[in-house]
Amino acid sequence: MQEKIMIYVIRHGQTDWNKEFKIQGRIDIPLNEVGIEQAKEAGKMIEGKKFDAVFCSPLTRTKQTCFYAYGNDENIIYDARIQERDFGKQEGLRRDEVDFVAYWTEGTQENADCGETITQMTQRVVSFLDELKANYKDKDVLLVSHGGVIMIMQAYFYGPPKDNNYLNYLVTNASVTTFDFND
Repeated sequence: MQEKIMIYVIRHGQTDWNKEFKIQGRIDIPLNEVGIEQAKEAGKMIEGKKFDAVFCSPLTRTKQTCFYAYGNDENIIYDARIQERDFGKQEGLRRDEVDFVAYWTEGTQENADCGETITQMTQRVVSFLDELKANYKDKDVLLVSHGGVIMIMQAYFYGPPKDNNYLNYLVTNASVTTFDFND
């Protein structure tokens, strides 16, 4: 018998820092008014779906997105493995102040000044996905997370991005991306 896990992933809605092209990483920035409306729209895309589990990054922007898209549920599981990449000293800078493309290209930014490497982030996200695969067979799961996590998940499910540049997998704020595990 084939077992399947459907994963629905909502990227958080817009923040002022998204609008200003600032690198957020682990800095806890809330949604702006546009982001709140985007989260409500994302909720319409999952309306009527029954989820067996809901996971959310512990950062404010994802918690707010989860609230506006899904609702307030005491069973939401907050998991640090699906929070955004730690960008180290680059957090708070605008993308044009750093080599942002190189930072998301495998093998080019593997130093301490940049915080978490792609390899470290991948290990964290894959650990989460392995746990889902082991514990949620034949289930529908909702995640509310970040662009970086979704890029890593796309590489996991679809293979390395073109030119090893993960920005080729970047999704828009409050988008809903689906993945499925098939055994």
